Parts: sequence; C-alpha cells; structure tokens
Amino acid sequence: MSQPQDICAQIAHLTDEITPALIAIRRRMHENPELGFEEHETSAMISGELDRIGLDWKGGFGKTGICAHTGNGANGKRIALRGDFDALPIQETGNPPYKSKNDGKMHACGHDAHTAIILGVAEVMKRLGDLPGEAMFIFQPAEEGLGGARAMLKDGLFDYKDPDIVLGYHNWPLIAPGTVGFHPQTAFASTDPFDIEITGQSGHGAHPHLAKDPIVAAGSLVSALQNIVSREIAPLSAAVLTVGSIHGGSARNQIPDTVTLQGTTRTQDPKVREAVRAAIERTCRGAAEMHGLTITPTFHTGVPPVVNTPEILQPVLAAATEALGGENIIELPQGSMGSEDFAEFSTRKPAAHLRIGSKLEGHETMLHRSDFDLDERCIPTAVRALSTAMVRLMQ
Repeated sequence: MSQPQDICAQIAHLTDEITPALIAIRRRMHENPELGFEEHETSAMISGELDRIGLDWKGGFGKTGICAHTGNGANGKRIALRGDFDALPIQETGNPPYKSKNDGKMHACGHDAHTAIILGVAEVMKRLGDLPGEAMFIFQPAEEGLGGARAMLKDGLFDYKDPDIVLGYHNWPLIAPGTVGFHPQTAFASTDPFDIEITGQSGHGAHPHLAKDPIVAAGSLVSALQNIVSREIAPLSAAVLTVGSIHGGSARNQIPDTVTLQGTTRTQDPKVREAVRAAIERTCRGAAEMHGLTITPTFHTGVPPVVNTPEILQPVLAAATEALGGENIIELPQGSMGSEDFAEFSTRKPAAHLRIGSKLEGHETMLHRSDFDLDERCIPTAVRALSTAMVRLMQ
C-alpha cells in the first residue's frame, strides 16, 4: 500500500474510474426490485460482481445474504461494512428512465444505491492491494422490518468472520449530494411492531344495540393510543406511536366480529420504550372495559436503537473529512425516529453510522414514498468516505 498521504488520492482516482459502472448497477437494481428474502436475482448479481472483483465470499446468510472479504485480519483490525439490498412493496409513481419493471415493488428506500456503494468500496479495497488489515463486506437482505440482520447472525455470520468494528450508512434525501451527515449519539430509534385484535359480536347495522361493535371500539382506541405520547411521555423524550393498518368488516350494513390494528412504536430510550408498551396494554384493557368486548395486544420483537460508538465515530468523521473536506461533513440536529436493523450489528460490536446526502434537486421526496428517487452522486461520495474510513480504522 502507498504512503498514508497518498491514500485519499488513490481512493478518489479509483472511485472516479468505477462510478459509471456503479451507477449502472444501481439503475439495473432499481428496474428489478425484489422484496426481503426473495432477492435471488439481486444476490446472484452481487456474487457475480464479487467474482469479477476477485473477492472471496460466502452466501447463504439469511437466505440471500452474502459476506465477502479481502486483506488479512492478522495484520490489523477487521473492519466490516454493511449494505442492504431489499426493496419495498410499493408501486412506483415516479417516471425515471430506470423505473421499476416489477408491479407493486420499488426501491423506495435507496437500497439499490446502498448496494452500488458497498460494491464500490469492495472494489476499491481490493484494488488498493496490501491492506493494513481486513475488509469485510456484509450484503444484507430483508432490512425492511423482516429481520434480515438477525437472520444473517443466526446463520453464523460472525462465526464465519468476526469483525472488530462495523460501519453502516444510509442515503439521506434531506441533505445535499456530496455531503455526509451524522448524529453524535443515537442515529436511529428502536422500533417495536404490535398487533391489536378487537373481538366483539357481529350484528345487523340497523340493530347496533344487539351487537358489540369492534369498529367503534377501534376508532376510540386509535385516538386513545395517541394520548400515550402526547400526555404520558415527557415532551423532550422522543417517542412515536403509529397505527398504520386497520382491517375489519366486509359489508356496509353489518357490524363485524373482529377488527385488527397493526402499528409500531419508536423510541430512543429503553425506559421510554418500556413505558410505551405498558401504556398500550393498559389502554387496551380500559377500552375493552368501556366497550364491553375483548381487546388483545400482541407485541413482536423489534430492533434496538442505533447508537454510535464515540471512539469509532470520531475517526470515521476524521476520515470522511480527509476524503471530502470538512465543509461537507454535517452534524445533524437530531437523530431519526426511523429504525435500522443495523442495530443488530451495532449492539454487538463497536460501530458508527453515516447518512449520505442524496437530495435530488427539484424533487422534494423522502424515504418510502412512491415517487422516491435520489441524486446518484451519493454513490461516489459514500465510496470515498467509507473506503478512507475503513483503511484508517484498520491501522
């Protein structure tokens, strides 16, 4: 490897060489999105690229996940970089030239760009030659609430390669391309999915007094649940409770037997997380008593917050500054209430997570919208910053 002062120039040169190919990969993925644990063509494309680059890799982690590596961990630290590659069940309403060809599926969170980024860093690391440590690349499926990170770990990812440090990143359409954002503490919130089943007694719409109406109870319960955050959680403690799905009834003139609610809670503090769950249970009991029917909440295992390790974040930011210039490194005023199952890695290993500016000029959008798109300059920006950070952390 060249002298340290030459590394940034080498990385910038290599990144410039491969950027057109990385953009082509991103667009190919955008046209052919696959949902979590179904990303067979995407996984095959990734493995083909790894073979072309000349990296050793192993698949089968979390069904379609892959781990690749280059360098020698005996010489220095083993630094892992994680990128996700699943799409969302969203019909794309935008009209880019690379619009999704798969109805009802879309890369509405930018995981297509994330895959191009991690492949770019992998190629840069390989072409740099004799690394001062080992680079490990985690290609993760099923990030969108399906537990892909947990599945990879269950399949022995860290038994195959046990990293010293794990780095993550996400495109961020709220900041300009060419920039990197960070939050010094909690980058993403915890999330806990829940289901609530309301069981009443069906009847004719003309005779509600002879039924027990779960739809009325559901309306009352949704409103009551919102009081948990607004009236039970301290105003400066972050918490969000969202009911995103209500299902019940099949005819306009019939009161159904059941209604099902589905939602999520998000917090940044373990005590607040516990308090919100306890309040949901109590609110359900109260609503059941008030309406004279049965309400049963069921909680599912979510993910904890993504909290940056200060001793890792600082050298990562120094490396990003070295690669991009200090004026392009932005401290964000707050963490996101979105969740990231990168938390499965960051709770096990020292970690840092960056947000890569991807705002597309003239197009106001956000993650998970049906018109989502991004500025592809986020790809080389991330490759330069993350490649530099991996080399510096190895030393």
